[in-house]
Amino acid sequence: MTTLPQISLENLATDKTRAEERKRLRMACKDYGFFYLVQHGIPMEQIARAIDAARRFFALPQSIKERFGHVAQGIYPTIARGYSPLHGEILHPDAGGDPKEVFDLGIDNEGDRRPFGGSTLFPDEALAPGFARSLLALQATVLHGVIPQLGTELADLIGLEQGWFRRHFTPPTLGQRVIRYPARGGTCAKHTDGGFFTLLLQEELPTRSLQVWLRGRWIPVPSLPDSLVVNLGDMFQALSDDRFKSTPHQVAHNGLSDRISLPFFIYPDIDASLTSRQRRHTFSVAEMMLGNMASIETGNGAGRARELQ
Repeated sequence: MTTLPQISLENLATDKTRAEERKRLRMACKDYGFFYLVQHGIPMEQIARAIDAARRFFALPQSIKERFGHVAQGIYPTIARGYSPLHGEILHPDAGGDPKEVFDLGIDNEGDRRPFGGSTLFPDEALAPGFARSLLALQATVLHGVIPQLGTELADLIGLEQGWFRRHFTPPTLGQRVIRYPARGGTCAKHTDGGFFTLLLQEELPTRSLQVWLRGRWIPVPSLPDSLVVNLGDMFQALSDDRFKSTPHQVAHNGLSDRISLPFFIYPDIDASLTSRQRRHTFSVAEMMLGNMASIETGNGAGRARELQ
């Protein structure tokens, strides 16, 4: 296998093609836990603007970037938003700090004092032209144009009741990241994602940096034009009563230029407590998210990283 299955968001929304595309979606989720999302409706120019602005931000002097680090953000948990330097995050305990730079943001709500709530401290327009503006514009497009439709399809796939996704994801809890993998050695250690599902927007580079663990080996995943990558998270696995798996993955970037990656991690509303249909799993969204953050912060890894040898 050289590529993942491709699922069309447009076909999922069209009566004539929906039934067949839903079958393909089920196969992709059951057999891979990963797929390309095509005809997704996000303008490629909007993604390109965010990538260009991110590259300019990461090119700033280190002392300036660190002014927007975790402590300056005033968010709980501390590592949920802001800048993290090279080797500042451990996604697998055996790998140590990942050689990547990160800027985290979420849905801004100044009055929200719950975990993962609040407002992101961005560099201003003079310091980092287009950085905040392009990322928040991309966030709005993803929140309104992709997440509700794809999330509803995924909830239907595991047999959750009608309206379940809208009820528990209006709004979702969102983890939005901007990642720079340095040329010739940027990595993200093996892990699983903790949420319901993840959307990955990335540059179309010839290197196949993303790798997915399938059938006992690491499979490289190339960037395809005009596509996103989608993968299932640990919450999806739990809510499916383990019928669907959150697939381990990693990044090993050896290209001659830096790689910019823009993942969106989709979680339910932070106040929700959820139970799977067969009642094998019940969990508090806040407790599960905070537990995962604590594991990363203490160097124990992300998601089910400790299960991965």
